[in-house]
Amino acid sequence: MLAKFFLVAASMPMIMATSAFAQAAVSSSTNPQENPTPQISPAPQQIEGPAPRIPSLDELDQAFKQSSLGKAADEARLHAQWRELSNRIINDRDLVEARANAGRAKTDLEKRQRLRAYYTTFYDRMRAQAGSEELKSYIDTQKAQHSASLAQNRVRPSPTPVPTASPKPKALPPEPPLPQ
Repeated sequence: MLAKFFLVAASMPMIMATSAFAQAAVSSSTNPQENPTPQISPAPQQIEGPAPRIPSLDELDQAFKQSSLGKAADEARLHAQWRELSNRIINDRDLVEARANAGRAKTDLEKRQRLRAYYTTFYDRMRAQAGSEELKSYIDTQKAQHSASLAQNRVRPSPTPVPTASPKPKALPPEPPLPQ
């Protein structure tokens, strides 16, 4: 019983504060004289000048079609386009013949040279039929990878391509004279 009394006595200040807050809220909402008048902000000034250009629906469609989904998604899309072109071209008569001709080579060097010619023809044809610059760049990358796989630098170094602008040769220091 004594515990009940202390519990009620402890909660009494909270009940009084709540009722005072409620009375203040009701009195402020019922007394219209104390409410301030609402402030109306002035309308923003109109900037005169040329109106902004609104793109057409076709331009918006193209912008959304070109948005990238990420590097992996772009790579997968380009690879699918590359594979589609490859499947269309790979069974051309002269390409089949060039591939078979490379398989009949008698030496490894001769086979690498024939495969290099085959890859050049194959990828040049694919590049001619590619629709976008992005796909052409991907085809060039694939061509470089296939051509690089033909190099056998441990067996016999493949000739390196000659640079278009030759650098000036560096002057070597003179060799010391031989002892006599």
